[in-house]
Amino acid sequence: MNTKKAFTLIELLVVIAIIAILIGLLLPAVQKVREASSRMKCANNFKQLGLACHGYIDTNNALPPYVRIANVPATGSGPGDTLSSYRTPGFGPNWIVFVLPFIEQTALYNQYSAGINNFVPSAGADLSWRGLRSSSINLLLCPSDDGREIPFSLNGGNWARGNYAANGGPGLMIDTLGGSSNLNVGNTTIGDGLTGGPMAINWGAKLLEITDGTSNNILLNEVRIGINSLDRRGVWAMGLAGASVTGANNRGDCILPNDTLEYSDDIEDCTALKTAAGSPSLGPLRMGCSADNAPSNWPNWQAQARSKHTGGVNTCFSDGSVKFITNNIQQNVWGYLQSRNDGQVFDY
Repeated sequence: MNTKKAFTLIELLVVIAIIAILIGLLLPAVQKVREASSRMKCANNFKQLGLACHGYIDTNNALPPYVRIANVPATGSGPGDTLSSYRTPGFGPNWIVFVLPFIEQTALYNQYSAGINNFVPSAGADLSWRGLRSSSINLLLCPSDDGREIPFSLNGGNWARGNYAANGGPGLMIDTLGGSSNLNVGNTTIGDGLTGGPMAINWGAKLLEITDGTSNNILLNEVRIGINSLDRRGVWAMGLAGASVTGANNRGDCILPNDTLEYSDDIEDCTALKTAAGSPSLGPLRMGCSADNAPSNWPNWQAQARSKHTGGVNTCFSDGSVKFITNNIQQNVWGYLQSRNDGQVFDY
């Protein structure tokens, strides 16, 4: 008489336990592979944007401005208001809007080209270009980040998200009009007002004006999408601090990539977004911001490079190369890399 031998309960439990252990061992490896793939995709997005900026240079002889502002206030009348999202007339198109034809978005650009072209610094502001703000573009999104499904709700609302920002230089963003800036090394401000980034308010550098060399100057930084609908960080069509521009990101309490300081980014409506989220501590989330809100004051706008990659951020240099910068880079070196003409050269 033949009898079939079955698994005992103990044997079955042992097999299940072994499978669970194997899954536990494999999961971190799978997650690492997934993040490596996402980081590579993010780097490829940067590469395409770098090529787009060079395509823009070929057509226009210089980089685009990181934002176009009409009727800029005179010196001494409140420079902080220059970059306020609530100023009158309103802010104009940003650098990504200008390079849309170079990232296979010619149709979107042409749809709003009249408003884009009519917004000039010396005249009134045609805001019809903002009709493109709700368009979601995959190239502008890093797969490692989340929150893309939550648009920014202020300033007309329904602003689509993005993860890539123009480098506005190492100095305060209110000082970047015409390409000027000041470099901060440690707690000391140096320079003659010309140590700026490759893109500025109403101004973009020619390649020859990047005198440190295009391989030694960051063109684009990575940024993260805001924590809720009131957080303007990570908005692709908005040329303001943290939205699609970084600046002054090596000074004060905005020191290094992904810094954890509570008041790091000086952006508008920080109070509102914190209140909506229950006034959390955003520093540990690497999304700290200070409660500067125009037009009630004239803040010194600044915004840091941020990502959800492990250990650092992707950057695109002015020669189009993509490099990963670690969170523990020296503060002064981080500032020098943001400046196009400080005379300092570092091998990255």
